[in-house]
Amino acid sequence: MTAESGIFVPLIIALVEAAKRVGMPSRLSPVLAIVLGLVASLYKGVIMFDTIVEGLVIGLASAGLYSGTKRVVKK
Repeated sequence: MTAESGIFVPLIIALVEAAKRVGMPSRLSPVLAIVLGLVASLYKGVIMFDTIVEGLVIGLASAGLYSGTKRVVKK
């Protein structure tokens, strides 16, 4: 993941949280984060293996950061 694509992680976390607040089931949060990560990786305009992997990393990082922060705050 490049530094420029790292900016998408907090944006995706915010979008997933907004989707949950309007009624999306929490169990679908990781799926939405991955889909949004894939969409965000298309900002380069070229669909290649590297782009897809980068999108998956962005989505998984978003989901992991959210769940990790949630666990730390609750304790």
